[in-house]
Amino acid sequence: MSTRRSKIKAFDTFGKALALLEANDSVLYTWPRNRIALSHALAEHIRDLISESDKKLSVDLCPVLSKSGKTLNPDILVHDRESGHQILSIACRNEYMTESEQDELIRFRRESKCELVLALSFMAQKNYMLIYAANEDRIEYYHFDRNSLTMEPVRKRSLEDAPESKDQLTLDRILRKR
Repeated sequence: MSTRRSKIKAFDTFGKALALLEANDSVLYTWPRNRIALSHALAEHIRDLISESDKKLSVDLCPVLSKSGKTLNPDILVHDRESGHQILSIACRNEYMTESEQDELIRFRRESKCELVLALSFMAQKNYMLIYAANEDRIEYYHFDRNSLTMEPVRKRSLEDAPESKDQLTLDRILRKR
C-alpha cells in the first residue's frame, strides 16, 4: 500500500476511533487524571477497527522509542512488531500543546519512520478535541466536534510562522470566530 493511501486510511481510522471514544467512553472525561484512561480507550477502539482489516498490526500504549527524556514518545503506536513498520503515532494531552511540544512533534515526524504522527488534546471542558498533525515542516490543526462527531481542518502553522505561533495557545478564539 502506498504511503499516502496508508496515511489517509490511518487518519480515517483515527477519526472513527474518536467517534467511538465519544459514543462509548465519555464518562472517562469526568475522571480526575483521565489522560491514561482516555488514551487506553482510544487505543482499544483503534485496535478493534484495524483488526478487521490487518491482523498483523499491533496497537501499543506508551512505547519507549527513545531513551532520551527530552524526546517525544507517543502514547499510542500502531505498528507491525515484526518488521518495525510504524503506521500511526499519537501523543495525548489533556490541554493544548505548547509551542515547544509542537516543535518536538515536527522533529519526531522528521526523525521517525512513522507514516502519520498526531497529537490529541482531549479538552474535556470543551465541546471539541484538538488534533495536531505533524508534517515535515508544519503542524496542521483539526477540530473534532464532540456533538456532531465530525472533524474539520482549522489552521496550519509552519516552523517559520514564529509571529503567528505566539497566539496558538488561544486557538479557541479562532474557533469561536467560526
